[in-house]
Amino acid sequence: MRYFLIDRVLCVNAGKSITAIKNVSLSEDIFTDHFFGNPVMPGAMQIESMAQAATVLLELSSKFKYKALLVMVNNTKFRQIVSPGDTMEIQMLQLASEDGIVQLDGTIRVKGKKVTSGRLVFALQPIDEFYPPNTRHLVMSMYQNFLKGADLIGVTIPDNEYG
Repeated sequence: MRYFLIDRVLCVNAGKSITAIKNVSLSEDIFTDHFFGNPVMPGAMQIESMAQAATVLLELSSKFKYKALLVMVNNTKFRQIVSPGDTMEIQMLQLASEDGIVQLDGTIRVKGKKVTSGRLVFALQPIDEFYPPNTRHLVMSMYQNFLKGADLIGVTIPDNEYG
């Protein structure tokens, strides 16, 4: 993954919700051209931050049996510019799950004010197709970093699931 657009998970409630944060920094290369002299977090990257948080929720909730694949983005609204120095609080709420398709509503807030919202739809596929056994320890390391200090409700992280 080229961009990590969540820095830390604050809370995961298995099958229900996740809250994560992204500290927006001027040093990120996405600001090189967007926009020179007036850096703005691209809307696509805000959507990606919601997708990454949702992926953590869905994969943890499935006990790493499934890989979450973003298949649709609906009704996304951008209400305010996100700039370097802002901390995005990303909240994803799982709405429905049927036949391996999961819908979630996402909201990004900065200083308590809603700046972005949208509905994301994911397809769940067997995780073995995406993370070969010899790379799973890398994935688990990423999750362990995101989850340091997180409030985990109904979630257990297996010590050797990926290693």
